[in-house]
Order: sequence, then C-alpha cells, then structure tokens
Amino acid sequence: MTGNKTLDTILVGILTLATAGALGVFVYTEVVFKKPLPSDDIELSNLKKDIEKEVAPEVYKLDKMIINLNSQGSRLRFLDVEIHFVPYKSEYVENLEAQKAFIQDAIIDISSNMAPEDLNTVAGKVLLEERIRRRLNDFFGKSLIKEIFFSRFVVQ
Repeated sequence: MTGNKTLDTILVGILTLATAGALGVFVYTEVVFKKPLPSDDIELSNLKKDIEKEVAPEVYKLDKMIINLNSQGSRLRFLDVEIHFVPYKSEYVENLEAQKAFIQDAIIDISSNMAPEDLNTVAGKVLLEERIRRRLNDFFGKSLIKEIFFSRFVVQ
C-alpha cells in the first residue's frame, strides 16, 4: 500500500465497492434474471419476415449442349453440358438472352480447346468455369456473371 492511512482506506473502499458491484451483476444474471422462453408464434413470424427479405437471384439457363472435344486418338470425345448463369443483377438476364449465340460459341470455343482428361478433373471444371466467366465479362464490358453452375457435365 501507499503508507498514507487515508489514501489506503479510500483505495480499499473503492476496491470493495468494485468487488460488490461485480458480485451483484453476477448474482443478478445467474439467479434473479430469467430469460423468457421463445414463443413459437413470434419465432414463426420472424422467420417469415426473414424469408420475404431474402430474394433468390434470377438464373439464366442455357440449353443443353454437346461439344466435340479435342481428342488425340481415334476415339471421338465429347462434352455433354447444361449450364446455369447467375448474374449480379436480375436485369442482366435480358443481356444474356440477347447474346445467347455468342455465349454458346464462347463455350464451344473454350471447351473444345481443353483436353478431355483436364475436363474430368475438378480443377479442369473450375478452370473451364473461370475461362467462360472471364470471356463473357470481357465481351459485355462489365462484371455481368457472378456464378456459373453445371447441372449436367459428362465427358465421354
């Protein structure tokens, strides 16, 4: 302590009050205060409000495509694919529909230049997705496509 009796008494008093306050808060939260149980009706209404706020993005589905792949042997290889584009804004779906022929051509060009062995791997699918996204976003001059999903992807 400091050696000064009055200052030591004040410090002990302050520390005692702080300890009593902390103990009081602990006792209140553990013994006195009881959190009310959740009501089913209130939780259901909150869930409905959250669902109304959450809007699923509009998706543009491209028709099924069968693409000849670059194969080295005498065996013909092809890619059977269905693609879904998720644009950043729902009004971009009209842009995708208007340029459907270019999109199909870009997909054919990109995938036919990839080896079938590459497309059979996860890394190859991710690479194909990234190349398609980059080519289309460059063509439109802005970030138009947020995600690309393959609902059907068969290499034979």
